[in-house]
Amino acid sequence: MRTLLTIAAITALAACGQTTTTTEPPAEPAAVEAPAPTVIVLTEADARTRAEGAGYTNITGLVQNADGSWTATGTQGGATTSITITDMGVTAATTPAPAAP
Repeated sequence: MRTLLTIAAITALAACGQTTTTTEPPAEPAAVEAPAPTVIVLTEADARTRAEGAGYTNITGLVQNADGSWTATGTQGGATTSITITDMGVTAATTPAPAAP
């Protein structure tokens, strides 16, 4: 009987010494939405001012595109060129625009 009690005591102590750990998967981070892009709307006067500030003169045919940019024809350094004006600046086409009659 004494042996039986000893075995029961050892088993009880062994059971108490065991720790059960559960590993939960890390919680997924909350989805962070990027802020909506800021749309800068250029008016015709803004587009003309930016083109003139980039050194273009004789700006004609200023037309706003669906994406908010503007296209026109301007003269810089004696050459007439097609240009695009955006909120990021003025970009010249690689080929000169046809001369106006």
